[in-house]
Amino acid sequence: MNFSILIAEDDEFQRKYMINALTNGGFSAVGTENGEEALKTFSANPAKYRILLVDLRMPVMDGFELIRRIRKDHTEVYPYIFVVTSLDSEDDVLRALEFGADEVLIKPVSPKRLCASVVSGLQKLKMLTLDVLIKSSVRLMNIRDKYTGNHAENVKVIATLLARVYCEEADINGNFVDEIGTAALLHDVGKILIPEEILRKPTSLTVQEYELVKTHTTNGSEILRESLATHPENTTIKTCYEVIRYHHEQWNGKGYPEGLSGEEIPISARIVKVADVFDALTSERYYRKAHSPEEALEIMKAQNDHFDPKIFEIFLEHQRFFLSVIKSKTTLIKD
Repeated sequence: MNFSILIAEDDEFQRKYMINALTNGGFSAVGTENGEEALKTFSANPAKYRILLVDLRMPVMDGFELIRRIRKDHTEVYPYIFVVTSLDSEDDVLRALEFGADEVLIKPVSPKRLCASVVSGLQKLKMLTLDVLIKSSVRLMNIRDKYTGNHAENVKVIATLLARVYCEEADINGNFVDEIGTAALLHDVGKILIPEEILRKPTSLTVQEYELVKTHTTNGSEILRESLATHPENTTIKTCYEVIRYHHEQWNGKGYPEGLSGEEIPISARIVKVADVFDALTSERYYRKAHSPEEALEIMKAQNDHFDPKIFEIFLEHQRFFLSVIKSKTTLIKD
């Protein structure tokens, strides 16, 4: 076993009880008497402690502050944090969860339950989260093709701002804006499957090559199909799927992959499309120089039947703001 469980508990009896229970269960455990000691121990080797058992009421530094500091100061790792408390205060439990605790165990905890909870925590850490998928995918896109990676970041900024204005005017609440940002980062993830020589080709693509590039929408969305079927209630996965698959559809029905038109196209994809086209036009590509933001606007106006009229109207109404955003971005630097 190459990890240890870190216990922060000021009561000596409880601390020794948990250490013995975990040791007998085959785990390695380290006990500390307060939050300050626990933070110092954790900070010395963050990767070592994958599970933390934290009491809330301790001297010197309480459990609330310990949890807050670990989540704030050690973003490079993510330990699974159990609050182990005898308190029946719902406010304290909610506060601990808000600070970053993952789960609550109420004292007294039997040795069997304690060990089973640790196993459960370890299993949850092994699960590939959407956040990990996003960061890994964007990093991979950057490695394979600087344009694709930079483009994803730029589109996220523009699409998020555009979505925020749209939601304010449409009186839409919830997590939609954040979901758009996440989906925008992943909209071109399917290009990971496109040969590098095509992505970096310095001349125009042949018909066959272009048809292959178009598959990034279908192949990219297939990555999420199983997750969407397994978790149909997860609106973030749904939004990502829609954006990845449909961001090249056109309002006039002449886009791809399915030739959807008008409101058949999910609103998420319609928003990201405007941001995608604007950034693509104003970015230097391997086969052409970047257009100026003003030139890009004129090109988009000439092709306005590609875009949702309402979304494009909002974009034009706030064009000064989007022009300033795009002028501040970093364009592609060729290898």
